[in-house]
Amino acid sequence: MIDAKIERHARQAEQVWQKAYPLFRSVIERRKLTIGVEVGVAFGGHSETILNCTHVSRLYGVDPYRHQSHYDDPMNLPQEEFDALCEFSTRRLSKYGERYRHLRMDSCDAVHTIDGQIDFVYIDADHSYKGVNRDLCVWYGKVRDGGVIGGHDYGHVNFPGVTQAIDEFFGRLNWTVQTEGEGVWWVEKRAVAVSVFIPAYNCAGTIRQSVASVFSGNLSDGDEVLIVNDGSSDNTDAVLEQLRQEWPEIRILRHVRNKGGAAARNTAVEAARHPLLFCLDSDNLLVSNSLQRLKEFLIGNGADAAAFAEIRFFKQDMNMADKRWVLQAGPVTFADYLSGPVVPGASGNYMFTKHSWERAKGYPEFAGALDAWGFGLRQAATGQKICVMPESFYYHRHGHASYWVRDFRQGGPSLLALQILIPFLDQIVEADVDYIMSREGRYDWFENLDQRPLKLKAGDQGQSGRITHQSLMSRLGYGKFILGRDVRKLARRTVGAMSVLRSKLF
Repeated sequence: MIDAKIERHARQAEQVWQKAYPLFRSVIERRKLTIGVEVGVAFGGHSETILNCTHVSRLYGVDPYRHQSHYDDPMNLPQEEFDALCEFSTRRLSKYGERYRHLRMDSCDAVHTIDGQIDFVYIDADHSYKGVNRDLCVWYGKVRDGGVIGGHDYGHVNFPGVTQAIDEFFGRLNWTVQTEGEGVWWVEKRAVAVSVFIPAYNCAGTIRQSVASVFSGNLSDGDEVLIVNDGSSDNTDAVLEQLRQEWPEIRILRHVRNKGGAAARNTAVEAARHPLLFCLDSDNLLVSNSLQRLKEFLIGNGADAAAFAEIRFFKQDMNMADKRWVLQAGPVTFADYLSGPVVPGASGNYMFTKHSWERAKGYPEFAGALDAWGFGLRQAATGQKICVMPESFYYHRHGHASYWVRDFRQGGPSLLALQILIPFLDQIVEADVDYIMSREGRYDWFENLDQRPLKLKAGDQGQSGRITHQSLMSRLGYGKFILGRDVRKLARRTVGAMSVLRSKLF
């Protein structure tokens, strides 16, 4: 009874699906791909087409044939029918012998059972945003450079998460998604280059060591190093010219006058040629071969930014680190930025995509030494995915006249931090907005975050990105938006806070 139902279901489904079957097959043949994976085998018709009509020598079919509760998809069958479907498909494909191997398991388990790299993967399993993103993250690193990552249901009106996940994953890398019709899509996997940039101001005594750490096993073919001399008054420029003689890959950009760290960082990002960027301060040091690991971690986790897990502080000798910060491995959210100082933006030495910088509207150039923290907060508050890579670290110099020390020798940073935070106040609970706007809180709330963290509204972990710097004025009533009572209240407090900020900062 069940077998007959499965066969009938197969005939009905493949009357529709078979229109797409020849399309990816032609991609395989054009690009001479021979070893691949299909994630989501279903009735086996697409796998059969690949094995019948291409020179593929080994095709792995990955499908757990397992019912998922709370997942809405016509192919989410009862478990009894899934068991019958698995038997139906494996029997159908058994005629290909060693050319086909079925792996009845999840993607995250199946990827580890396949030796070496593969030429292609075809993703057509879980059609939710989360499911497609997971499969892209799992299989990206398994496909060789020059191979193909593809799949089905791109643009399908019933599965909008498919298109969203694909566009976001590859959009970070500025890769174009190719379409063949009938929902078939693919991209060619290629090497991703990194732009390492260093803002430099009066750092003649430290920047040579920092640059040397970059060139100590941290660059791959095509990577670049940009250094922005931010109007230095010492002999930094002469040192940079010497460095460029030693390493011709270095590009030097110059500000005629000192504009501050944020402006130097923004100048570098604007000039960067690659989709991934890493900021290294002019007195800090990288561990050999750490950037490649961080790059693979960022891409393979579908992240917009990725940071090392540990910051080891030193004064002169990096082998004598006297303090360390440890970031918890995993995602970093807006809530984390409002809970204490140990976040990636606190040091600013981490990797991110150029698209992420654009979404965050760059480094805040009014923020002084809070520019890196402010940029990280903007990334988190606009819902970007920031991850910390476990078992990794870099060296951070301290105890000298650093950017932070120079900028805040005269007072605390809370007013500047408030100015950075203003566009995102509607994500914070009312009582905490009152606190940081108050006479008692506005001057030291930032320094006291670990003792007095701010809270986000229920269900809002920085994923909405509802207010950006571009939209702030319209949200305060200067555009077509009609102010409601709560927004008018926020506007009044914002105007008051800005008045205080102007009197204190200018």
